[in-house]
Amino acid sequence: MSASDPGTLVLLNSLGTTTALWDEVAPLLAESFRVVRFDQRGHGAAAAAPATALLDDLVDDVFAVLDRLDVDRAHLAGISIGGMIAIRAASRAPDRVRSLTAMCCAAVLDRQSWLDRAATVREHGLEPIVPAVMARWFAPGFRVRRPEVVRAYADMLRSTPAEGYAMGCDVLADADVRGDLAAIKAPTLVIGGAEDPATPPHEQRAIADAVAHARLEILPSVGHLAPAAVPETVAKLVLDNAERSV
Repeated sequence: MSASDPGTLVLLNSLGTTTALWDEVAPLLAESFRVVRFDQRGHGAAAAAPATALLDDLVDDVFAVLDRLDVDRAHLAGISIGGMIAIRAASRAPDRVRSLTAMCCAAVLDRQSWLDRAATVREHGLEPIVPAVMARWFAPGFRVRRPEVVRAYADMLRSTPAEGYAMGCDVLADADVRGDLAAIKAPTLVIGGAEDPATPPHEQRAIADAVAHARLEILPSVGHLAPAAVPETVAKLVLDNAERSV
């Protein structure tokens, strides 16, 4: 791959998930692009990475991965906190971002609720929050139809180190990308879940309205974790957006 490779697509995770989030999406993307995915600090293979409480540190991690791969410009697709990371990256370094897909995220979140969640996890671990998180991640109908998927993601959440998860809560408590949106130049797609109680569709509409020429897709009967619920749909939308900039 050359430094100007037009086909690198980076997938950025949500809080409490590992790269396995993209297991059904990545193969579909890999038919057209070089796919890169990596665990965020405090999660999965990066569980021992240095702690941070700044969104920009996570953005720096994205650029560090691209540098190690000798990639000057890449397509970014992120969900939840990964979407906020992608937005900040596209604003900070527009010359490095070919296209942007931000899914199931908000430009700013309720600070106190995330500080409270961080405190709960630090004191009691992940188990107390698992039922509520599953109710946010998956729409009611999906939880009935695909209980095995919900169980697998509950186990994924439980496997996250408590401090790694709490650190992510700290990041989300302070993260605010509203000021980044007008600076984004890359072709932008914003995806939301119609049944996402964590970041409802009006949050995605606000992002799309603030980014020049952004497109908005709200997926019916989908909760917060769209790549796990409708991987084929997500892959198609990400590919379409990335191909607009090639």
